[in-house]
Amino acid sequence: MSTHIKGRHSGFTLVELLVVIAIIGVLVALLLPAVQQAREAARRMNCQSNLKQLGLAMHNYHDINKKFPLNWFDVYGGKNMSVFIGLLPFIEQSALYDGIDLTNGNLTVYPVNGKPVGQHVIQAYQCPSDAGVYVADPGTGYARSSYAPSIGAQKMESAFGCNMAAVAGAYPSGLGLDNDNDGEDPFNRGNVRSDYGEQPVSGTFGRGYFTPYSANLRDLRDGTSNTILMGEVRMECQTYAPWGWAWPDSLWYATTAPINFPTCPGEGTYGTQTCFSNDSSNWNAIFGFKSAHPGGAQFVMGDGSVHFLTETLDRLTYARLGDKSDGGVIGEF
Repeated sequence: MSTHIKGRHSGFTLVELLVVIAIIGVLVALLLPAVQQAREAARRMNCQSNLKQLGLAMHNYHDINKKFPLNWFDVYGGKNMSVFIGLLPFIEQSALYDGIDLTNGNLTVYPVNGKPVGQHVIQAYQCPSDAGVYVADPGTGYARSSYAPSIGAQKMESAFGCNMAAVAGAYPSGLGLDNDNDGEDPFNRGNVRSDYGEQPVSGTFGRGYFTPYSANLRDLRDGTSNTILMGEVRMECQTYAPWGWAWPDSLWYATTAPINFPTCPGEGTYGTQTCFSNDSSNWNAIFGFKSAHPGGAQFVMGDGSVHFLTETLDRLTYARLGDKSDGGVIGEF
């Protein structure tokens, strides 16, 4: 008489599979923020490397020309020269620079390899965290930059009265430095154009209307380590000048507005005042430094070092970092 032993078939029950799937889902939910943070850290390091390269390029330019490159926008003579055009030979873009006819007044639109200079994409001018930089301006097709030179703590009054002091309390970190309540921010120097000889130019670079201006190292009397040369920007968050990295009138960014002041479409605001829009007349807000990094933005200083400055940085300290020669004591940053 033979005895038959029935063996059990190995495998997972439906309940066991559901439990395993649930555990995997929990692990993914726990790990995903860490993965995203690691990716952002890598992008931020790449962005920092770009700024270090640009800082070195500006110093190499200075060694040869005894001053930093110009933003020159001459509405009458058509002489258009941006800081970034001047830096091309120093960031391994000599072929593009050599293709520009430097005798042509409007260098921005001069064709190189069949398209205007400003439509060429320069990787060193793009931060990987800045998604908007990879989209050419829809109106002009010009390539954007994630960085811009600083005109400093310059007086910038918007066309429809958007005064940064006037919105004190509307922004969490506070904007007001208007201690005497006269409607003016006492630390903003010069005027919006920051280029006239009789007006003090706060930062290392000028806007470049009519009379171009850029400083040399001797002009950074507050110390090279205490003066901002260039910082991160998001060009899609302003509509004034859609001509990207090659056009000087796209690049007059200042330390007047707080870091990451909200003017980006679709990202919400801290109030309903006109200062929070990206309207083309809202100069002092849209031409503020901002980044896609959480909590602040990166800046290259006069000594070539790169610093991450937080959104909560004291506004007076930030203004003094933008000003090359105000003589004030710089706090911690």
